[in-house]
Amino acid sequence: MSVIAGAERCVLMHEGGEARIYKVFAGSKAYVLKWYAEGARIDAGVMESLSREKIAGVYRVLEMGTKAGRPYLVYDYVEGSPIAGAGALPVPFALSVARGLVRSLGLLAERGIHHGDLNPSNVLLDREGDPTLIDCGIVGPGALPYAAPERFQGRAAGTKSDIYSVGLLLYRMVAGEDLLDCARYEDYARAASQIESMEPTSRLYGKGIDAQELSALEPLWKATLRANPDDRAEDFEELDELLEIAFDKTCGGSVTWDTLRAGVLSMLSGKNGTNSDEGAVYCEIPAEFVVTKPTKHRKIALCAGVFGTILLLVIALFLVFSHREPSIDDTGAQMLRNSRSLEETGMPSDTADAGISGKVLESLPLPGTADGNVE
Repeated sequence: MSVIAGAERCVLMHEGGEARIYKVFAGSKAYVLKWYAEGARIDAGVMESLSREKIAGVYRVLEMGTKAGRPYLVYDYVEGSPIAGAGALPVPFALSVARGLVRSLGLLAERGIHHGDLNPSNVLLDREGDPTLIDCGIVGPGALPYAAPERFQGRAAGTKSDIYSVGLLLYRMVAGEDLLDCARYEDYARAASQIESMEPTSRLYGKGIDAQELSALEPLWKATLRANPDDRAEDFEELDELLEIAFDKTCGGSVTWDTLRAGVLSMLSGKNGTNSDEGAVYCEIPAEFVVTKPTKHRKIALCAGVFGTILLLVIALFLVFSHREPSIDDTGAQMLRNSRSLEETGMPSDTADAGISGKVLESLPLPGTADGNVE
């Protein structure tokens, strides 16, 4: 049965071109229902993998399917604030988040899974500032401002394309805005193929980022924002090492880091909720997901029907397998047959005068017994 079959209320949290996102409540638990727009496709193999085990830093898929020709997902509600609503973050904090993302992406890659749609709405920060990835496995380039050049060419998501998207996410976190901002699909495809010309470092001047931080970020742009996948970091382990070096250069020591982190978490504390509950509107659960529950009278009728069927089956089995006891009429008929049989064989008349022979009597079934034997 669907995990949302017992849902009691529903909140529409987001409605956009890609999907509608609902928060549904069933008893004391909350879930997320993401119902994609018509034409969207998700990788069933990825969803199946995510449903089998809980991977650190990645949401757990509970159910997937299709309703009205549109795919949907149901997953655990994640308490967190999406990067999309966080604005510009201090560089050390952004680097810390990026490291968490890369670790989770590495765990996915070990299982042959690649996210394919890394963007600020699909990364949630919890109360400790740790990220959780949601919405893996979409078929297609995903969010266009974060799609790698090869994704526009129809290639499947891979480690290299996710590394590229991490670079754009990092830029978004420190700048508070997207590096690529185009009007059409073709424009995004062209901009991605010319990503080196965007010069992220020069675009960050005047945004409150000091020279030391800009210098620490530069190797990361070179390891991620490259049109040719071969020019990017080899894997997530190499990218994590570069992020660690940049973090050590910018965090200012443990005391400074703890203070900075506490301030950012305080700012984010009021924005917790998958894709944020802010502005959410209570609504009816989509009719396609409603499971009709039987009324009291329907339950009684259903139980009576089941009981009647079982009773009829028992009676039928009894009639088939029970042995019928011989009656007096049966015994008389058998005597007549046996007597005629003796006459046909020419037995002596004195035997007949003496009454019915023992041979005749031996073959007679006795009334009230199943096989004619007397105990």
